Amino acid sequence: MPDNAVAAVLLAAGGSSRFGQPKQLLDWEGRPMIAHLADVAWAAGLSPIIVILGAEAERIAPALAERPVQILRNYRWVEGLGSSVALGVSALMSSPAAVFLQVDQPFVTPHLLRSLVSRWRDTAPRPEIVAPTWEGRLGSPVLFDQLLFPELAQLAADVGGRALFKTHAEKILPYPVTDPLLLADADNPDVYAQLQSARQDSTALLPSIRAVISDMDGVLWRGSNPLPGLRDFFALLEERGLDYMLVTNNANQSVAHYVEKLAHLGIPTAPEHVLNSAEAAGDYLAEHAPSHATVYVVGGPGLREVLARHGFILTDGDTADYVVVGWNPTFTWEDMAKATMLIRQGARFIGTNPDRSFPLEKGLVPGAGAQLALLEAATDVAPFVIGKPEPVLYEQAMLRMHASPETTLVIGDRLDTDILGGLRLGMPTAMVLSGINSLEDVHHSPIHPDLIFDDLKALAVAWRARLER
Repeated sequence: MPDNAVAAVLLAAGGSSRFGQPKQLLDWEGRPMIAHLADVAWAAGLSPIIVILGAEAERIAPALAERPVQILRNYRWVEGLGSSVALGVSALMSSPAAVFLQVDQPFVTPHLLRSLVSRWRDTAPRPEIVAPTWEGRLGSPVLFDQLLFPELAQLAADVGGRALFKTHAEKILPYPVTDPLLLADADNPDVYAQLQSARQDSTALLPSIRAVISDMDGVLWRGSNPLPGLRDFFALLEERGLDYMLVTNNANQSVAHYVEKLAHLGIPTAPEHVLNSAEAAGDYLAEHAPSHATVYVVGGPGLREVLARHGFILTDGDTADYVVVGWNPTFTWEDMAKATMLIRQGARFIGTNPDRSFPLEKGLVPGAGAQLALLEAATDVAPFVIGKPEPVLYEQAMLRMHASPETTLVIGDRLDTDILGGLRLGMPTAMVLSGINSLEDVHHSPIHPDLIFDDLKALAVAWRARLER
């Protein structure tokens, strides 16, 4: 995470006398609720994640095993919420802001947390408090700017952070939500039962889908072999009149290559339905880089062609304004050395995608993310990444379709790119098990897709069955 990452403080110290067991360990989607909320904070990109435990801490802490969280023990938890808030603030150190979450709000999403952070980052001057609202009422979770950390640290033990709402009313930026469930808390067993029943059959989201963003490698094909359900899936898209965008983090091949490959597999499509990270990188630089900027490319012909088409001057490595790195199976030590020196001299470091591996018919091989990791280790500079799970690629895909996140289904085979990218943007997600990740990977991951299918064939069958209800 970057040095300016916004932190998360998960408040989970209270007792649960009304439940007869720790509320923190109640089941939610097959995980203890505290683990579910920690996973949501991680998926949102918050860092560090501070978890405050108190009552029955020894029993609860194992539920967070192997998760990237820092656990603090509040021995004064019986005195009130303020003692946990103050303890959390003491661990924030240089964080510019922090989102405080309650452990009993299971419908909080990564998108909601990222939206609070985006509101804070994008508003000038930056607000001191960003809080979600429903029908004008402020709720939780709440983002506090570091300017308020000293006041949070001095709260009386029996007073929570919401006490600052009154004293800083003019410094609150509200974030209206469209679904009150996002702010609901399982305050007692009856409410918990109601929240459990409010969880719908996950396929219920399919009839509302108006557009599709699908990965290609591992979803449509593996190597040169089509995967099950390929033709049936495209037939369904045509039947439903759904716009679609086929996206890939692979920057090594051109859009024309993918159109031709699909044609060979019996799927006619047009270039406007295909977007790779090379095209997205070219569009991004065309918008943000000065005209005729010089670029040193570590990547394949597809990436070089796109950047040249956008008017950038491709250099041999002596000087450059930008170093752009994409997957290149023929890269050499000399390529890496030139890129390292240019980045150290001040060239902006751009990565097309962070995929650490790439699927071939014979198995997994190193991907672009492995090359980025090498350069980051050599330069101490983190790249700006265009591809999934960062937002640029999906945002450009939706822009081209004039689509909105809540009605655009993301389909992918990788948890850490395809699915995580969709979750962060508030898009419904469907994972197919025909590519990189397995069902066991899902069970051990903090990233949880809305839907899971064996392959596109199973997805198409479930979609049609839902439409026939």
